[in-house]
Amino acid sequence: MTRRLAAQPFAKQIAARATEIAAHAIADAHGTAPEIAVVIATSEPDSLLYVDRLLKQVSATGLVGRRVELGSTATEAEIFASLTSLSADQNVAGIILQSPLPSGVSREIVAAAIAPGKDIDGITLVNAERLADGTHDASLLPATAAAVMELLRAYEIPLQGRAAVVVGRSAIVGRPVAQLLEAAGAHVEVAHSKTPDLGVVTRTASVLVVAAGVRGLVRGEHVSPGTVVIDVGIHPSGETIVGDVDAPSVGALLGETGGLSPVPGGVGPMTSAILALHAAQAAERLVRGRA
Repeated sequence: MTRRLAAQPFAKQIAARATEIAAHAIADAHGTAPEIAVVIATSEPDSLLYVDRLLKQVSATGLVGRRVELGSTATEAEIFASLTSLSADQNVAGIILQSPLPSGVSREIVAAAIAPGKDIDGITLVNAERLADGTHDASLLPATAAAVMELLRAYEIPLQGRAAVVVGRSAIVGRPVAQLLEAAGAHVEVAHSKTPDLGVVTRTASVLVVAAGVRGLVRGEHVSPGTVVIDVGIHPSGETIVGDVDAPSVGALLGETGGLSPVPGGVGPMTSAILALHAAQAAERLVRGRA
């Protein structure tokens, strides 16, 4: 039977660490809890539900979650101005820019308004460049990419010298995952949903990370027995969610030596825990900067 690479209890351990760090920061600030701002310029129900859960997790650490609603018609200039103001706010320790953004708004342009030290989801060009050249701060990595790596670490999946394939090349998930895997010593190949003969590429992987944003893209014929598969996709399906991996067909083929992260219950909760940790570490930085 294929191993189920669930986030619990590891995500709980990370959340507990976040709460401990936040408590120290609040104590050092004489009881004043720093704020974590989530900027929202969408009306999509799934995105808003995610924000609700994220703010709940931030609040559970003892920090203050600030919901900044700009509306789905917000302009690039309005979003940029909001992020600029939050970056200058001495009570705000961290900033998250929620996806999606309104049509015509460039994520790269508006993200430039976020102070790199408050960029707890690692979306600014400054932090992306630091990741690329190996000088990054772990608390400022893209949270989903960090969650993928933490899941692999938690289950003691060896990476040094192993073949890894990342399906997906987005700036916020696919690319940083590939960079982190490479830094861990893996031999990395990047593919995408339109790669010809995708299975020829993915079947070479010892570790396969699927972050293409296409429901059920990777099926049993795309993997080899013994592969460790991390599914980053999230797609509503009735009362639940499914991923980029067709779990039944893939799980049936991987065997006892393989592993598959579940959707839900895998990368998602690990990402939330990582964001809570990044928030607490940002609060710690903010308070130390005041000292």
